[in-house]
Amino acid sequence: MKFIPAIFFALLLQVSALSQSVIRGRVVASSNGSPIPGCSVFITNTSRGTTADANGQFELTGIPPGKHDLVVSSVGYETIVYSFSESQLPLQLRFEMDIKAKEMANLVLEESVEEGWEKWGVTFMENFIGTVPNAKLCRIKNEKSIRFRYYKKSNRVIAYCDEPLQIENKALGYTIRYQLENFEVNFKIGSISYLGYSLYEPMEAGNGNKQRKWMEKRKEAFYGSVMHFMRCLYHDSLAQAGFVVTRMQREPNTEKQRVRAVYGKKVMLLGENNNNGGRVVIGSNPAVETPGDSSKYYTSVMRQPDYLDRYDTAVLTADSIIGGVSGDVKLISFENFLFVTYNKAKEEEEYVRLQYPVRKASVQRSWVQLSGSMVVALDMNGNYFDPQEFVTTGYWGWREKMANSLPQDFDPGESQ
Repeated sequence: MKFIPAIFFALLLQVSALSQSVIRGRVVASSNGSPIPGCSVFITNTSRGTTADANGQFELTGIPPGKHDLVVSSVGYETIVYSFSESQLPLQLRFEMDIKAKEMANLVLEESVEEGWEKWGVTFMENFIGTVPNAKLCRIKNEKSIRFRYYKKSNRVIAYCDEPLQIENKALGYTIRYQLENFEVNFKIGSISYLGYSLYEPMEAGNGNKQRKWMEKRKEAFYGSVMHFMRCLYHDSLAQAGFVVTRMQREPNTEKQRVRAVYGKKVMLLGENNNNGGRVVIGSNPAVETPGDSSKYYTSVMRQPDYLDRYDTAVLTADSIIGGVSGDVKLISFENFLFVTYNKAKEEEEYVRLQYPVRKASVQRSWVQLSGSMVVALDMNGNYFDPQEFVTTGYWGWREKMANSLPQDFDPGESQ
């Protein structure tokens, strides 16, 4: 009998595992089956990607563990997204791409006007790249390729681009290829949403000092981020990492609704609001009025917010937020809001200056709610699906922009 040395046997196992962690395939046009050379094939939000050869063939190796979206994109074709997990590897795939349909403005029910970067560029940069400190060292190399459409009736603007955005982030040391699928700023309700698929390519540092500086900035961007939170949530290490999570209930201000219904929507305040004479006139009828005390109460109530937030004091564990498990994937499920505090860092001054009333920097505080299906799938790397169903406001709403974004395979190398 021939014995294989243990070290050689371990090496064989390692090589075998690497050979299994591969995706091969071919990309062709759906119309005639001809190859599409040069198309991008990458795992979104990572640094793992490749380009199809002249025959449309590709090979992608070094697949990180977990659940992923494989993205196939090419100018002039509809983007393909294929979801898979490491348990399915190796994979042999064939993708048939459809030609991208031209925008049919006449099919849109709401009238709109197409405008360019000069009109909406600042709005796009502030809401996509962000106003965080790292944004100062970010630029979009092909910004003029982005087009905008403004809808006056609903007071919103959308952005779209026929080619991937080329983002240069010199603060974190990444070149990002971003396939923009949708972007919208709704001024009427005050919401921002965007979705896309990104491939990160580390920049060449040139010297060790620059590489160390980039790593320090990447760690700053990571700690306290949604990615950091999600990894800690999966591994049940929220408290150790500095996250404190409680529930928040947002309820309608029923007293304000009642007062508004009693006094009417059109109210004109006349005179001084004091006990000696102020009065409230409803509509344009001066005969309908109230004494000064009622005027004071009306004014006080109508200055209150439309909703009242009530915070629980009990600190939640991961088990209180995870609603189920499906294999290696955990399911996030909760009602109303989570109030998330990160105690190991303070807010940046840029964020504090946006707050009203003016105050000093505090610990980082964010609010989270689920939309749509009310369930978000989470894997061990902090990937979560569908990201648009995990809605953040507060500090994360300001911080989680492209200038602070990191690939999902980023490893800070140490715990904090």
